Amino acid sequence: MKYISSFVLNLCFFLGFGQIKSPSTYLGYELGEKFTMYHHVVDYYKYLADISPNVNLYQYGVSYEGRPLYTAFISSPQNLENLDFLREIHTRAAIEENLYEEKVIIWLSYGIHGNESSSTETSMKTIYDLITEKINWLDNAIIIVDPCANPDGRERYVNFFNQSKSIPTNTSLVSREHHEPWHSGRTNHYMFDLNRDWTWLSQIETQQRIVLYNEWLPHIHVDFHEQGINSPYYFAPASKPYHDIITEFQTEFQKTIGKNHAKYFDQNGWLYFTKQIFDLIYPGYGDTYPTFMGAVGMTYEQAGGGRAGLKVKTNTGQTLSLVDRIEHHHTTGISTIEVAIENRKKLIKNFQKFYQIQNPKYANYILEGPESTLKELSRLLEKHDIHSNRLASTQYIKGYDYQELKSHSREARKGGLVVSANQPKGKMVQVLLEPTTILSDSLTYDITAWSLPYAYGLKTLATNQNVQVATNYSASHADNTILKAYGYAIDYQSFEDSKILSKLLKRKLKIRYNTKKLTNSGKKWAIGSLFILKADNLQVPNWQNELLKICKDFEKPIHSLSTGFSDEGIDLGSNDLELLEIPEVGLLFDKNAISTNYGEIWHFFEQEIQYNLTQIPTDQLTKALPEIDVLILASGNYNFFERESQKEVLMNWLKSGGKIIAIAKALNSFLDDDSFSLEKKENLGPNYKLISKNKRSRESLNRLITGSIYHASIDASHPLSHGIQDYYTLKTSSDSYELLEKGYNACYLPEDNKHVSGFVGHEVKELQRNSLLFGQEHVGKGSIIYLVDNPLFRSFWYQGKQLFSNAVFFD
Repeated sequence: MKYISSFVLNLCFFLGFGQIKSPSTYLGYELGEKFTMYHHVVDYYKYLADISPNVNLYQYGVSYEGRPLYTAFISSPQNLENLDFLREIHTRAAIEENLYEEKVIIWLSYGIHGNESSSTETSMKTIYDLITEKINWLDNAIIIVDPCANPDGRERYVNFFNQSKSIPTNTSLVSREHHEPWHSGRTNHYMFDLNRDWTWLSQIETQQRIVLYNEWLPHIHVDFHEQGINSPYYFAPASKPYHDIITEFQTEFQKTIGKNHAKYFDQNGWLYFTKQIFDLIYPGYGDTYPTFMGAVGMTYEQAGGGRAGLKVKTNTGQTLSLVDRIEHHHTTGISTIEVAIENRKKLIKNFQKFYQIQNPKYANYILEGPESTLKELSRLLEKHDIHSNRLASTQYIKGYDYQELKSHSREARKGGLVVSANQPKGKMVQVLLEPTTILSDSLTYDITAWSLPYAYGLKTLATNQNVQVATNYSASHADNTILKAYGYAIDYQSFEDSKILSKLLKRKLKIRYNTKKLTNSGKKWAIGSLFILKADNLQVPNWQNELLKICKDFEKPIHSLSTGFSDEGIDLGSNDLELLEIPEVGLLFDKNAISTNYGEIWHFFEQEIQYNLTQIPTDQLTKALPEIDVLILASGNYNFFERESQKEVLMNWLKSGGKIIAIAKALNSFLDDDSFSLEKKENLGPNYKLISKNKRSRESLNRLITGSIYHASIDASHPLSHGIQDYYTLKTSSDSYELLEKGYNACYLPEDNKHVSGFVGHEVKELQRNSLLFGQEHVGKGSIIYLVDNPLFRSFWYQGKQLFSNAVFFD
């Protein structure tokens, strides 16, 4: 690990002629008077690393927009000189009993939501106090400060504010500076909420940070946030429900810290609350992920956010200032460190216990499916330091069957992925792979199901049986390609194959897919297999070499076809072997779109399948339609069908062969219009207006689905289902639609409902029976693809990405 630090310290510093400048002295203004640009924040941290023997600065990555990502390590000079050694001792102590360590490790994360702006300002005040007034604490602690986990979002917000602020500051909520435009600074470049990405690692900022985090595994991790302007300060202890792997010590220590915070807040007369709203269930947060890795993970929430600006009038008539917000966050930060150092021996001991005491419900998880999908899941787990193996041989195993939803014995085939819970990160294994989430309370802050076996569409057994794993495993890929073949074919089985398809189309190769089963050149080809034939590609330079290189890069087996005459089924010249077009794809850029879903689509094209995407502002849609073949509508509430002139242009484009892909709430645009057959199911539960005020928040749960998993039925012959044998959908909304009468119900929930995991309100359970999930309706020569559930949700529902690819590329 390389650190930015000054080994040759300034002589005048040692002689006492120099003095460490406070943030205000260095920046030239008092903290809270204005927002500090990110590069000036970085400058201050570099200054501290140069002048103070108690600070090392480490660059751990770069954001999508090219801004550097830093952490500062604060400790005694001797500790910093031996930082790598202390880190090694700490991580070894987690897996080796009786290995003693003395230093408590505290990680403070600021600014993961860019427009929750007080936290990054606070970080400068906190680090300054640590290396001046609190320097006597540093012998026994290593404090890691991430001053801004989302610099792209922060700069978006700060630039907006500086461009629109009033002089003098206007505290009225109607003023322009309190109305941040779409998309806000909360999210990163691709509009992802980085505080929900800790587990899925979809974004480059998270991917780089998690490497450093897992190298250090702190005893305490705090994530500093802001909430609505009228809310009192929130700090731990967290709200229930807690995930059942969380230890009693972790929850009790949250109380210890919370009581210390309360002491300081009481002295100042500051309002605060605990034990409400922010639970510890969903694993992707900056409090839960560290907790599931053994830390005492906490979220602190100060009133503010994108509406607060420098000063704002609250509903009590008081003025909330940036100065106040900084002071509150600074107080809880210092209080956290104080408690951690006072209780360091207890913290260290219980952290070690978390790793050394393993009583998993299941000892092993065995997953089967396409080789490329198993590899992708294995790679994700490895990024969390979770190791996997492969089954050494086909074995008969008793365990809980994720597909049958019961325990029984069945055969597990050689090469299946084996993930053991008996490893240092075994508790996180349980969290990520468990079949169902146990909820002590249904009132939660986020989704209540995320099981990766379902997300990846893998056949899975959870077992306590010992299994034989291979010491060295490599999948056998018979490469029978020849350069003078009639053509080539590849199986289409996973999202990795969708990436291959994207690359082949970008290279302008002509590709066909079979709409009926066939056997050719000694192999059975499932519907949706990809055929690249010589006759189609004679005008494409070096098409064979391009094809072979792409498949080699993806380690994808490719098969030569010796003839167009099939052994069984259709021949390769049949009209049932359809030629794929190379689509021009547009994404509607509209302020009514839900920004996170817009970003998921944008990220999907640029970072995942690397296929060209045109972002089309609404006022340019009419001009853009003749240039595109596919128009994607992110989830949102649009009104363009209400304008007759625009509707006419869209309908003409559709009837001429265009395709619209509408996601989640965008489906509402096609309701109550005779041009389309889509119908929404309505909830006929009790009248919500008659429920008492005190009961409304809990009674409203009866109408909700909070991120639940359902087993879907699919039409294997429909292009949306190509390569998908078994599909599980993640429902994040209770919205339900009737099965299409004038279209194709490619994926739907059957009569028996097939709910697998997560919370579903009893008033909306019935609505899910015989309801549409993904379907297609033809309009003239064109069509509309209806995606009721968002298949790209937070970019972790792996099989959903394949389904979305099918919607884009197949007719």
